[in-house]
Amino acid sequence: NGLEIDILPDGSLSVPDEALTTLDYCIAGIHSGHRGGRDVITKRILNALENPNVDIISHPTNRLLNERDSSEANWEQIFKFAAKNNKILEINGYPNRLDLRDDLVRQALEYGVKFVINTDAHEVDQMDNMKFGVYVARRGWAEAKDIVSTWDWTEFAKWFKIV
Repeated sequence: NGLEIDILPDGSLSVPDEALTTLDYCIAGIHSGHRGGRDVITKRILNALENPNVDIISHPTNRLLNERDSSEANWEQIFKFAAKNNKILEINGYPNRLDLRDDLVRQALEYGVKFVINTDAHEVDQMDNMKFGVYVARRGWAEAKDIVSTWDWTEFAKWFKIV
């Protein structure tokens, strides 16, 4: 039982903690105010990661290919925090996103960051987008051990404290 929620402009979350504690996992992402400066975007992402209920940051750079450039952030700081606190970054396979970018996947791996690959599907036929997320992960030199969505159920459930 999970939910993707919005990281608001002030860095707070769009769903109260009381509701988030009822979930098995929580994905947080910036869905508005993408053009904030480097310090603003960094602070918003780190504020979300500091929340004990947030497990994953979705589409971390906020890019939309041919529509919106990647947000600037202090990725080193974000990667260090994510690795130290067992937080996961998404590799979004939707063709208009392909976010986290492959160069940032490779950089994040240097800090020990873990990833989840997903499709951002809103229709059944969009599940085929998974291959694009896999391609991004491969270009970033990620291996199956780095991708929580490739782990066996026992390891996956332990990470998310499901069992």
